[in-house]
Formats: sequence, structure tokens, C-alpha cells
Amino acid sequence: MLPPLISYNSVHDLKRAIRTSGGLSRADEIIFDKLSGASLPPLVSPTVLGLILGVSPKLITSLSNHPRRKYPYYRCYKIPKKSGGFRTILAPRTYLKAIQTFILRQILEKQPLPQHVMGFVKGRGIVQNARFHVGAEYMLNVDIKDFFPTIRTEEVFKIFRGLDFPHEMSRVLSMLCTYEGSLPQGAPTSPCLANLAFRAIDQEIVRMCENRSVKYSRYADDLTFSCRRPIDESFVRRVDTILRSHGFILNPKKTKLTKPGQAKYVTGLVVNVRAQPDRRARKTLRAMFHRASLRPRAYRKKAASLAGWASYVYSYDKTLGSRYRKIALKAASD
Repeated sequence: MLPPLISYNSVHDLKRAIRTSGGLSRADEIIFDKLSGASLPPLVSPTVLGLILGVSPKLITSLSNHPRRKYPYYRCYKIPKKSGGFRTILAPRTYLKAIQTFILRQILEKQPLPQHVMGFVKGRGIVQNARFHVGAEYMLNVDIKDFFPTIRTEEVFKIFRGLDFPHEMSRVLSMLCTYEGSLPQGAPTSPCLANLAFRAIDQEIVRMCENRSVKYSRYADDLTFSCRRPIDESFVRRVDTILRSHGFILNPKKTKLTKPGQAKYVTGLVVNVRAQPDRRARKTLRAMFHRASLRPRAYRKKAASLAGWASYVYSYDKTLGSRYRKIALKAASD
């Protein structure tokens, strides 16, 4: 990981460089010290961000001022959705991606998130999300429609202002992390910003669930509720009301209520007894690794894919995953 100040050995060296490049007002110095004291990069202006990253402040300004030409700093492409149709991906180009990654690592990932937020948080993921609901008798799965596009630049601005970055710097940071007024799907900062923007809504949902003894978790735009008592349509309507009051809309096609005796899925894993893929997926993986164990040379070009699947299996079954990893290594070395 890159050091927080990248181009400088200490905060004092950075402060000296700022003074040399154009001065540091007393007001800015107070903010500088407050941010660095909070273990955040002391970004009092785009000039400081440029000095830290070793790039021209003019580039920072250019990247934050979106030109009229579409996608100048993004690669735009579409990928098919499982449910049909296509999802638009906006992948930032090299310079912008480097800046967004700095913002992610040095600012956003340092902000605490509650335990029920499972997506894009270190140490949590789809398996932890699924395990949280293992053995539930009743379950509700809902999906938010157009999750990232619904989160506007204004909300992102509030996040940075809430962390005590100056008004103008918060505006620049929010513009660096958004495209045409919302979070772009494909930017490294978008998932974490979405989690932070959703905090107040999460808290409102948690309060509602606590009053009803319902367990709640969220993985990005997938919300899961489980309980030992029936979850009825009135509960769904209450969730919908909370989300709509904040500008979010449920995808009715993905709303699912399950009862005892039915298979229950959380982020793609069955959770009736333990968190794992369904029987069909496990059978497919078992057959693939069996073939690879018998003919490792035939799977040499697929060794990286095997290793990925082995790691996935390891995340929910360490014994089986370890066995699959050995098969993947054998295929890579033969």
C-alpha cells in the first residue's frame, strides 16, 4: 500500500512544501492540523492533493471539472445482467483511478461501518453475510433499483464535509468521485461512498428491525431480513416506505419472502443449515476439480480460474477449499 503522504516523509515536510508553493493561511493551517490529527490526509486545497500525489493541481482541477464530451476520464462498456439486459460500467482511466484509489485508501476505508454492513468492508463479504442468517425460519430478500446512480454528488459532498474537509475541497473530492451527478458503477470509491451515504437509512432500518426482533444485513444493494416469526407484506411496505423517503426504490422483481421448508438464499448462498452454494453448484465444482485432479496438464491454461474457484470454496469450507487449492497448484505446475 502507498504511504498516506506518498511524496513526503512527514506532515511537517508537506506543510513546508505548501508554504513554498503559495502559502498557507492561518485558517487553512488549523484545518490542516485537525485533519492530520484525525489520521486523514490534510487536504485543504487541490494544490495539497497535487503535492501529495506528485501531479499538477491543474490536472486535479481538470479531472474534477467534467467536460462536455462524454466519458473523457472513464471507459464506458456494458456487461450482461443475470436477470437480463445490460449494466453500464464506467471504469476510470489511469490518472483518475489513481486519485480515486488514494481517496478510498486514505479517507473512505478509515471510516467505521456498523456490523450489519457486509459489502466492501475488510474482513466481511458474501460468506459472512450469509452466515449471519443461517438457520432462519422466515426471510425477506429485497434489492434496491439503480443503487449507485441514486446516490447524488450532493450526498457525496456531505460525506467529505462531515469529515471536516473544507467546503471547496469537499466539492472537488465529490466531483472526483462522481460522474454526471451520481456515483459511477466501476469507480473504486463508489461502493464505500455508497455505504457511507446509506448510514442514516441503515440506522432507521435497524431501529425498525430491533422493535420486531428481526435480523438485518446489507451487501451493497441487497438487503436481507430474517426472523423466527413470520415476516408479512406490511413489513415489506415499511421497508419500501423508508427507502422511498430517502429517494431509493425497491426492485419488485427481486423481492422474495421465504418460509420454513423453503430454500433460503443470501448473496447467492443457501443458508438453511450452513452457508454454502446450492447442491447443483457444489456438484459442478466437485466434477470440475475431479477432472482437473485426473488430468492436471489439460487444465494448465485454466489454473488461474481453478485457483479462484478454490479460494471461493475455501471461504465457506476450509477443508474442501484446501484440497481444491492443491489441485489448482498441481495444474499450474504441471
